[in-house]
Amino acid sequence: MLILTKGNHQGLRIGPRWPSSRVMVDHRAFAQLLEVQSRLPCSVQLLVTRGYEHKSSYLGAFRSLSRWLGIRLFCWCYPQRKQELEDIFGSNGHDVDGAHVDVSIVLDGKRLRFLPLGVFTSPARQNRRQARYAAVVDEVKETLRQCGFEIHRNPTESLQIHCDYKA
Repeated sequence: MLILTKGNHQGLRIGPRWPSSRVMVDHRAFAQLLEVQSRLPCSVQLLVTRGYEHKSSYLGAFRSLSRWLGIRLFCWCYPQRKQELEDIFGSNGHDVDGAHVDVSIVLDGKRLRFLPLGVFTSPARQNRRQARYAAVVDEVKETLRQCGFEIHRNPTESLQIHCDYKA
């Protein structure tokens, strides 16, 4: 397991999601992320925001409380989307190993934010933001797939580009 802090690591950008100060990634997944980066145009960079998170750590307890509160608020905002709760608020493997990562896209030095309100961004707003950069998003996701990553099936999670490395 590699422990990466904010910055550039062998050409791959790391930007831990608050409140984390580091991203822990399986060394094979990291190597494949480097391969993905090498196949993308120079104007497109990956930004790794999340990897392994031990569920019994202080951060794990914080995330559990955040999930609990988030689920209640999400159900209030989107009662018709209750079937998505596990996909959106589950650990999605982040508590298993470092092969489960979230990445963002940086285009021409600017981070593309498809979920400005996090998982509370409405599907309509998500679709509008994704449509604006559809070609770049599709290219990144396809390159990730070619390099052994599986993109999450949930539309919201797939915009966080939650992907799992399948060695």
